[in-house]
Formats: sequence, structure tokens, C-alpha cells
Amino acid sequence: MIYSATTEYAIRALAHMATLPTGDRILARDLAEATSVPRQFLGKILHRLARHGLLESAKGRGGGFRFARPPESIALAELVEAVEGEDIMKMCVLGLDQCNDSQPCPLHDQWKVFRDRMRDRIHAATIADLGRNLKAKRAHAAVPQV
Repeated sequence: MIYSATTEYAIRALAHMATLPTGDRILARDLAEATSVPRQFLGKILHRLARHGLLESAKGRGGGFRFARPPESIALAELVEAVEGEDIMKMCVLGLDQCNDSQPCPLHDQWKVFRDRMRDRIHAATIADLGRNLKAKRAHAAVPQV
């Protein structure tokens, strides 16, 4: 994967949340269990996403996490930027500090094309899309294979 484990876990968590009824809250422990993400780590991720305005959190009875706005209005790019930072799509694939069109690394031209396509895709995809895809995948997995 191109993104960190933190981003992968965030994607898994929000995709699962998008399969829940609109407005439902979920406890971090239940979300961790449903997504096989370490509970303590997921809690930190969810709080970060709440600070970035993607989620709301509430403590106490009836508490947990839910979307701060409809998942149809949250682009995957927002999630990635909240976890990885806004410069993630500008970084050199080899990790070099000075990599640009005038000072390219050996993979710059190939990476640039891939990066631009990927950026377009994550801006077009929403968290709701991920939830629909996850539901479809679960439904397909539940059908007995002949």
C-alpha cells in the first residue's frame, strides 16, 4: 500500500461506519473489533479524524463516534489528508527532499503520472462509496460458492 498503516486503518474504520444506519454512533472498541484494528491505535485515529471535522465524538451513555457530516460529502482525499498531511501527494516516491520537474529523481516521471491519477481518484471517491463497496463485498462473501 502507498499509505501508512494509520491511513489504512482509518479507511477501514470509516468504510465500516458508512455501512451503519445514518446517524448511528459506534464505540471505538466495537469498531476496532469489526475492522480488526488495534483498539488503542484506532481510538487515536478516530480522535484525529474528529479534530479534522470528519467525525463527532461523544462520551458517556449513548456515546461513541459518528460522521460529522454525510459520508457522501466526505471525499477519501479528506481522510487521507487528515491522517497523512496535505503534502502526501507531493512527496517524492523515493523520499528525496529535492524532487521536482527541474530536479527529478529516477522515478519522477512515472510517479507523477500515477500520483496525478491517484489524486483524481481519491478526490472523486467518497466515504459513502467505500461503504457501498464494503456492503457489496460482504454480500458477495456471504453467498455460498459452488
